Amino acid sequence: MTRHFDLHFIFPRNYEVRRLEAAPPVHPVERLHHYPVQLEEGDRTGAYVRVAPREGAAWAGFFALGFESSQVVSALASCPDPDSFCIIVGGYAYIVKANDPAAWFRVEQRPVVDFRPLPDQEILLFTGFTSMTAVGRAGLAWTTGRLSWEGISITEIGVRSLRGMGWDALADKEVPFEVDLQTGKHSGGARPGHVAETK
Repeated sequence: MTRHFDLHFIFPRNYEVRRLEAAPPVHPVERLHHYPVQLEEGDRTGAYVRVAPREGAAWAGFFALGFESSQVVSALASCPDPDSFCIIVGGYAYIVKANDPAAWFRVEQRPVVDFRPLPDQEILLFTGFTSMTAVGRAGLAWTTGRLSWEGISITEIGVRSLRGMGWDALADKEVPFEVDLQTGKHSGGARPGHVAETK
């Protein structure tokens, strides 16, 4: 898989991780772990990485591809938790403990179309087509309610909140929203079945 990966090693980390161009050779000590653990028929394409934690044995991982599309994110990043890393493969984002490959979860934004590490807020921000999810030092921090019928653009990120635009299909226009970066609570935006207040 020759897909380009963005690298975001902004947060300090207790490991080294790098992407491999192909499946690693069989190694007597370094185990190969699959994500998700039970691969489905469509999960044969993805990315391989080698992980070397500061404490513990090195290992390799295979992460199943989400989508073959230029509109979705592929990235490798450190996390606010120095023992965890994030890999996004074709819009599917995985958070894994480098020193415990069995401790992992997949971010609910599928696919991720915008990804931003925010060091000042100590979160990773994952944006999907209709909502956003943040991962902090302790894992999943929050997921917003629905912000758009289809498509989100971020226009400004401040210390405590971010602003953006979401698509309102009923009004046939983009409408603004604001998200609290600590809690994920939002104001504004648009979603099916919800009639926005007009001023």
